[in-house]
Amino acid sequence: MAVREATEVIYVARADGSRSVRMVSAVGRRLPAHCTAVGKLLLAPLPDTEIDALYPPGVALARMTGRGPDRPEALWQELVRVRETGLAHEHGESNLDVVCVAAPVRDGTGAVVAALSVSVPAHRWGATPRPRWERWARDGADALSTALGLRG
Repeated sequence: MAVREATEVIYVARADGSRSVRMVSAVGRRLPAHCTAVGKLLLAPLPDTEIDALYPPGVALARMTGRGPDRPEALWQELVRVRETGLAHEHGESNLDVVCVAAPVRDGTGAVVAALSVSVPAHRWGATPRPRWERWARDGADALSTALGLRG
């Protein structure tokens, strides 16, 4: 689970499954928001003007692995998909061997206050249908949202 500060995400909690995944995320670590599923999820609800201020058009975006958006226009395309689906994905953008799907954690007012992701080794991503990984991310985020007072 992560929160956003400017153009970075800060990981605030982590739980490992029965099979360990070597991750670049760790509690307290900061990563570029545009390189992570949680970051894209946290950027998507922002007003367009705020996203433009954080990622000025024409300015190159640094990539961690050579994958993912390398310019604001490419990031915008991903944020539009996040806004449409309510989920964000990352395919090897912060770690070449990992795929992530993120869902929003909301407070009692419905505002997105954090993002929860499910991270899977890339070789296992296709072994389980994509909707199942997405459901697990949504279910976890929904449980946290309920704990924060979200109803309905």
